[in-house]
Amino acid sequence: MIHLRSLTSLRSSVEHSQLSRADKRLWKRIWWTLFTRDRQVAVALGRPVHINTDDSDVPMVAEDDFIDDEPGYPSDYPPDPLHVQFFLHHVKLCEIMGLVLSQQYSVASKARQQNAIDLVHSDLALADWMLHVPQEMRYHVEDKSRQNFWAALLHSTY
Repeated sequence: MIHLRSLTSLRSSVEHSQLSRADKRLWKRIWWTLFTRDRQVAVALGRPVHINTDDSDVPMVAEDDFIDDEPGYPSDYPPDPLHVQFFLHHVKLCEIMGLVLSQQYSVASKARQQNAIDLVHSDLALADWMLHVPQEMRYHVEDKSRQNFWAALLHSTY
């Protein structure tokens, strides 16, 4: 089990480290996996998040971060594009979760009354996220032939 003290070593970008390119990409994916888990646990328990993105300099995860090839050594297991799309959009959704959580469960939010502008901002962020989710990541209730597990999982998080 990873404790919060362990996260401090993960929060820094490793771009200028001696790690191989594949390890840098793996490090970045681990960081964003921990980020999403933190948001999901906070939502499930109605608690504040533990990872503050203002304290992080890790760039947003991108499709290139799923390539594990090294020069001259192609990956034995190329990434599944559907899995990559799921993760990228899941991270973005978890960013919005963090926004909602900070508005609802932070110490500062308890000191002031709920601000309607915050709710509108969160609602607009969710609508924008949904607008930019690619077709293969949309859950199609009406067309069962186009459904897939990853789209359903992403929709259930939404």
